Amino acid sequence: MAKAETTGEGVARGSAEPSAVSMAVLGVEGALVCAALFVAVLGAQAGPGDGEPFAALAVVPLMLVLILFAGGVLTAAYVVPAVRLAHWTARQLTGRTAWWWIPPACTLWVLPALAVPAWHLAGLGVYAVALPPALAVHVTVVRARAGRPVQPCAAILSWGALAVGCVVIGGGAVVAAG
Repeated sequence: MAKAETTGEGVARGSAEPSAVSMAVLGVEGALVCAALFVAVLGAQAGPGDGEPFAALAVVPLMLVLILFAGGVLTAAYVVPAVRLAHWTARQLTGRTAWWWIPPACTLWVLPALAVPAWHLAGLGVYAVALPPALAVHVTVVRARAGRPVQPCAAILSWGALAVGCVVIGGGAVVAAG
């Protein structure tokens, strides 16, 4: 995988390692899931027989740690190998890499799950979770190889934190109004 150090207007900017980009995207996805679950628990506890609505807050950090661990495993076992396979296949067949090789390469990892009817939903879930980081890794690698600036992980995490805040505040407002 490519790791580039780009310069823009005389300022050196560190690159984003593909695995770090994948972990950043998976971390944002996990935080969004935790935020949505927190809002759902708040909504469920806001009914008659009110429990302590912030008891769910104690579970969210543990869940986020577990999601980040799963994100690390998913990055190492699924995302980065799928991007490498897609890039290798594209170079062999067409001589260049393009984003549309990523979805078929990601599909290969879930084909065994599609063979068992009870695992269809789980396979689709893994595919849906892994495709955005795979596309982000692809963009990072292609931009780094071309010598263009790469979006650092801090930007991904900043926008993700903004999205998580919007989910919690917006969802909390809806729950409080309902």
